[in-house]
Amino acid sequence: MTAALAEYLGDAGYDVVTATSVATGGAVLAEAAVDLVVLDLSMPGGGGLDLLRTLRTGAAKSVPVLILTALAEPIERVVGLELGADDFLVKPVEPRELAARISGILCRLGMETRETVPFERATVDLTTSRLLRHGAPPERLGPGEVVLIRIFARNPNRVMAREDLLEAAPANSLDANDRSIDTRITRLRRKLDTDAIVTVRGHGYMFVPPVPDLPAGATGDIDAPEEA
Repeated sequence: MTAALAEYLGDAGYDVVTATSVATGGAVLAEAAVDLVVLDLSMPGGGGLDLLRTLRTGAAKSVPVLILTALAEPIERVVGLELGADDFLVKPVEPRELAARISGILCRLGMETRETVPFERATVDLTTSRLLRHGAPPERLGPGEVVLIRIFARNPNRVMAREDLLEAAPANSLDANDRSIDTRITRLRRKLDTDAIVTVRGHGYMFVPPVPDLPAGATGDIDAPEEA
């Protein structure tokens, strides 16, 4: 489980260091500066609560801790919270929920500010360059894709000329076969599975932020407004 969760969190943009016992966990915390600890209370080599007590009385006493427990009875997690844990999850852990809990703790403490852009069926995390879909692992986005999404997100309901998009997000070595901005937009729409990036005929493209109850396909190509 540790390896799978570490891989998921790594794909979500976190730098992860793992420990498989209380002894190695203590050694890692003594050597590395960490922003948050995910502590399994059933770690081998001693009780996880003992490590939590050590954390809360040592140099790392201010580091936030999220505890994992397999016990259905509340006593272990109650004790963990009383010892200073910031949150808990009951195993088996769903990786996406774990990532969301971690992000929530860090945001509450002012340690993380993520720039996200919601679409109809996915969310883009611009901070980590990841595409997040329900029930699927995070997908890394290319630099050019991130730049385009950021431009659209910061200019909602505004027509962006093709020339301006090309200047702001030029094709690079990662987009060697993707020189046309029209082709790049088409591919981006397909990857995001979105209708929110619409074509303004004769002018360029516009990002229309999705409305939750808007039927899919309700947005599409539109004509540019006539000039006075």
